[in-house]
Amino acid sequence: MVQDRQQRGAGSRQEDDWDDWKEGADREEEAVDPLSHAEAVTLFGERALRPSRMTPGKVVLAQVMVTLLSALCWALFAKEAGPYGWSALFGGMVCFVPSGFFAFRLWLARDRASVGGLVLGEAIKVFGTAALLVLVVVLYRDLRWVPMLVTFLLALKTYLVVALVIR
Repeated sequence: MVQDRQQRGAGSRQEDDWDDWKEGADREEEAVDPLSHAEAVTLFGERALRPSRMTPGKVVLAQVMVTLLSALCWALFAKEAGPYGWSALFGGMVCFVPSGFFAFRLWLARDRASVGGLVLGEAIKVFGTAALLVLVVVLYRDLRWVPMLVTFLLALKTYLVVALVIR
C-alpha cells in the first residue's frame, strides 16, 4: 500500500516537471523582432554600431610586444639576466601562442563564422595555454616563477590596454 502511494506520487511529480517544460517551450516559440537601425541607434548610440577597430591580430601583436618588453626588463634589471629573461619570455609565449592560433583560426573562418567555431577555438586556446604552461614548467629547469607569471598576466591583460588605446 505504501509502495502504491509512492509510485503515484512519483508519477505526478514527473507530470508536473513535464508541464513546466512544456510551458518553457511555449515561451521560447514567441517571436523576437530584431531591432531596426533607427531603434538600435536610439538604444545604443551611433558609435556602438560602428565596426570595432580592435582586431584579434592587433591584440596578439600587442601581446608579443608586451612580452618582449617585459622579458627585456627582467633580463636587464634582475640579478640573473638569463633565467629571469627566459622565464619572462616563456610566460608571455604561453599567452600569445594560443592567442595567435585562435586569431589565425578566426581569420581563416571570416566568411563562415559560427558560434560553434568560436567555442571550439576558445577551448583549443584554453587547453593550449594549459599545455604550454605545463611544458614550460617541466622542460625549463632554470624557471623563475615570478617573471613567468608576471609576464603571463601582463600579456593576458593586454587587450584592455589595446581597447583603451584604440578608443
